[in-house]
Amino acid sequence: MPILIEAAAAALAAGALLHAYFYAPLLFWPLASLLLSSVVLAAYSPLAVSRRMTFLAHAQGHSILTAALAAAVPTALLGQTPASPAFYLFTVLFVMLLNFAVLATERLGYRKDVATGVVMSFQLTAAIALLYLIRKLYATTLDPLALITGEYVLIGPGDLQTQLPMLAAALVFPALYGTRYLYAAVDELFAESIGMKTRRLDHLFLTSMSLAVSATVYTLGSLMPAVLLVLPGAIAARYSNKLTEQIPLAVSLAVAAAAAAHFIYTAVPWLWPSAALGAVMLALLLAKRYK
Repeated sequence: MPILIEAAAAALAAGALLHAYFYAPLLFWPLASLLLSSVVLAAYSPLAVSRRMTFLAHAQGHSILTAALAAAVPTALLGQTPASPAFYLFTVLFVMLLNFAVLATERLGYRKDVATGVVMSFQLTAAIALLYLIRKLYATTLDPLALITGEYVLIGPGDLQTQLPMLAAALVFPALYGTRYLYAAVDELFAESIGMKTRRLDHLFLTSMSLAVSATVYTLGSLMPAVLLVLPGAIAARYSNKLTEQIPLAVSLAVAAAAAAHFIYTAVPWLWPSAALGAVMLALLLAKRYK
């Protein structure tokens, strides 16, 4: 079953790229960015699910929004735009600060979900203040809604070139430590007894995940990355219980959903690709449930 899903996802992605190249050229680069973003975020999804970090992963929607709004301020002061490398770098910095703020709050004695909720509460307050500040800095040149929905149709080869190094760097952690991290989630005490530093891996996971979501904010906006950090892993767990299959299966499901979202968007233009992607992921979840 996993091999069939992976083959179907690859064929669907190739078909979507060919369709975009020949019949909808404006959407070729946005689709390429969406597919690559889906691959990277979905690779983290089983890790978040297995380590019971889904609350933190889902909270990335709030973290990315606050970080993107905060990053827009120094970016504006430097005379750059949200499509510039400076914006991405500032976003990475602020996302990391917010995610590690959760760990710092957890050390006060709170559970992970409570610590995440505390930090999220302060993020919402900061986001409101930042929205007013950005309106003054950018006036009419930046629509804050774009930070939520993404600038999908405006993505070009230059934007993808800016994304690629960050996406490639973000893939290092799941490629090198993904399977070990999954096994550590099954039996953390045994993992530590054989020399695995689970706390250090948690820190590396947060750092790399921050890089992954920051690299995709211009394409997917601030909310959809959180969906791709949770749903592919949750769905993959329903299709297979083998740990070694979780990451490739989650990636395949996300790629298939992104490719299907492209066809849906070309047929129904008012349904934004990120929204269509979420609808496809829901269909994949329900398809297994009622099979």
